[in-house]
Amino acid sequence: MHVLPSVHAQSARPLPTWAWVAFGGVALGLADLAFAALFWFLHSGVPPIRIPQSIAGWVLGPAVARSGGVATAFAGAALYCYVVGAMVAGYVRLSAHWPRLRGDAAWWAGALYGLAMYVLLFRIVLPLFAAPSHASTAMPAAWTLSCLVAYWGIGMGCAWIARAHGDRDA
Repeated sequence: MHVLPSVHAQSARPLPTWAWVAFGGVALGLADLAFAALFWFLHSGVPPIRIPQSIAGWVLGPAVARSGGVATAFAGAALYCYVVGAMVAGYVRLSAHWPRLRGDAAWWAGALYGLAMYVLLFRIVLPLFAAPSHASTAMPAAWTLSCLVAYWGIGMGCAWIARAHGDRDA
């Protein structure tokens, strides 16, 4: 009698690191985009498509990004998922060197990591390297606070992914 291998035996193979990073980048990135779209829609009626278009504007400039329609919205979403994926990869890499970052300290470390990533991205990298914006308007305090909370969550997601990824090595 021929016996087929069980599904459980096939699914027991651990996912490679790149799969964890890609999953984290897409899941956390799209969740944050949805959060931002909801915030700005409720706060000032901004159409949701403008959120990923504004991210495409980091590279293309705001006017080109807005005029690009759905194509630049997809490009912006892909860019943001890539950036968040880099954040996940960074935390996974750090936790490989310092296992405490995926142990009991994971949740505190993840929260601090997320806040540090917010500062790095929005206060250092984008002001230095993004395409110039002709409309430099101050953001409402509620948005800044919401971003800090969202990046706290992204950091927690990075810690969870590193912990789950690290568990496969145990």
